[in-house]
Amino acid sequence: MRVLALSAPQMHDAGAALAIVCMAGVVLMVAARLVPVGPSFHFLDVLHRYQLALAALVAATATLGSLWFSESSAGWSPCRFCWFQRIFMYSAAVVLIVAAFRRDRGARWYVVPLAGIGSLLSIWHILLEHRVIEESTTCSSLTSCATPNYVSFGRLEFNADGQFISSGFPITLAVMALSAFAAIIALLLAPEPLVGDDAEMHPAPAT
Repeated sequence: MRVLALSAPQMHDAGAALAIVCMAGVVLMVAARLVPVGPSFHFLDVLHRYQLALAALVAATATLGSLWFSESSAGWSPCRFCWFQRIFMYSAAVVLIVAAFRRDRGARWYVVPLAGIGSLLSIWHILLEHRVIEESTTCSSLTSCATPNYVSFGRLEFNADGQFISSGFPITLAVMALSAFAAIIALLLAPEPLVGDDAEMHPAPAT
């Protein structure tokens, strides 16, 4: 397969691009809820119809991506916080895939808390990478949580004078995880359709 021929940095850049798409999608969903106009209602109604499938796709993509980076030729060792985030992402992926097949919208009451906790872990991990929070000895003695394997679209590094530099729009695996968790939450909290409980399963009666 073509994807297997990509290098780890190329795959990381591709994942970073998907993360930007997720971030833009979250902003768009929030804006649609804050601006109550006709197109916004239609957009949110369409999202509600496919929210489970889209959320499952996001979680499954994040899960497979993380496995590729650690289990393929890239061989990147997950740090402690990577494992914490994986616990919640993998759990959310399983629940969402089953929920999508069963069309069980009640699954959001289980997945949103998982994604919420995962988001907090991702934010903490990002703060570690930006050196806002000091890394614990538990992390630094194993695989460093503060030193990402690769950074797309920016830099997170120390210069020759020992000063930490953050430039551009640095996207790491922790940022990708946060964008995926945020997208899952936004999708699952999309409002109900304007007509009926489910626009697909309960169409409006003919007049």
